Formats: sequence, C-alpha cells, structure tokens
Amino acid sequence: MKKILLTATLGISMAFGSASIIKGTSQTITFESKPSGAMIEIDGQAKCETPCSVKLKKNKYDAVMVKKEGYKTKTLHLEKSFDGVALINIVWDLSTTDAITGAIFEYEPNKYFIELEAGNN
Repeated sequence: MKKILLTATLGISMAFGSASIIKGTSQTITFESKPSGAMIEIDGQAKCETPCSVKLKKNKYDAVMVKKEGYKTKTLHLEKSFDGVALINIVWDLSTTDAITGAIFEYEPNKYFIELEAGNN
C-alpha cells in the first residue's frame, strides 16, 4: 500500500508540479514603442516590429535591441525573476528539471514600452 501511495504521489507531482509543465519553457513578451514601427532584434535577428509580441525561451535572453530609422538604437535589458511555481517541483526532483529547462525563471515584466530618442545611431 505504501508503494502505491508513493507512486501515486510522485506521479501527481511529476504531472502537475513542474513549472516546465504548468507554464512551459517559453514566455510571450509584448513590446510597444513610441513611435511605433520599431524593429525588435534579439541576438542579431529581427523578431518583430512594434507593437508586437514574441515568444522567447525562458532564461535564454538578457537584452533586445530596439531600432528605427532616424532614431537612436536602444538596448533593453530583460529582467528575470524566480517563478514560484518551480517550488512545487522540489517534491520530486529538487527543481532540477525546471533549472535545466530555464522554467525556474520568468521574464518580469512581460510587457515593455520603449520611448525612442530622435537622432542617428
């Protein structure tokens, strides 16, 4: 009976107790700018034009570049915070799965407003 109870508890923890499973390993981030129409670049690749949303792998990116013709390029640092859902995962694997996948963190905030300054890059 103890083995059945232990197996059931571990199974439930594995199915519902992981930030990787509950929230995923990616997160949608929204970017808006003034003026609109600015290009959001991540790791040298154009991702979208503001206003826009882009799905990013959690804990992978630290900054984005915001570019628009006639305006100074701006670097936006992406802040990360600990995702409390990962605490549930401690029950079965000490949160190692969430740490490996990056799901232990989340981008906070998940919406950014960038005001660009006129001028050349």
